Amino acid sequence: MSIREQFDDDEWFLLGSAPAMIAAAMSSASPGGAIREMVAGMRRTVEGGQAYPDSELIATLLQKASNWDEAKEKAGDYRERSRKRLEAAGITSREALLDQVVDDCEAVAALVDERCDEREASAYKRWCVSIARAVAEAAKEGGFLGFGGERVSEGERAMMARIESALGVESGVLSA
Repeated sequence: MSIREQFDDDEWFLLGSAPAMIAAAMSSASPGGAIREMVAGMRRTVEGGQAYPDSELIATLLQKASNWDEAKEKAGDYRERSRKRLEAAGITSREALLDQVVDDCEAVAALVDERCDEREASAYKRWCVSIARAVAEAAKEGGFLGFGGERVSEGERAMMARIESALGVESGVLSA
């Protein structure tokens, strides 16, 4: 059985959307640097295949569309499903989004722990944490005209701790 066949469509969507939701939550955790942060999140997501080359789950989640039309269709479907999911969850505030992402992290951690071997589950969870960290470290918060400020804000540190806890990844531990 392939890794994809171990999950139903909703579970697969959750596994595939969690990295982007984590990036959005980290970007929302503190004002400032949104463009740099989202680029860092996208870059780190795509780099997951290189950082975790032995992970069938990450490789399958990152499979590219075979042509432009398929890519547009997948992107449109992803946006619509994400919108409906957030609407159904009643997400209307930044705090609600952050809470939903923590809930999603707990759900994906349970899924990969249940359906994947320990190595695969660990790779997926560490990949998600690495995305959060890349976003947090992408832009300084505060300061003026690029002077001063801090690399990772208090809000980002707090959200990072929530994500690490929800995923069951030891705080500050990143390998790969």
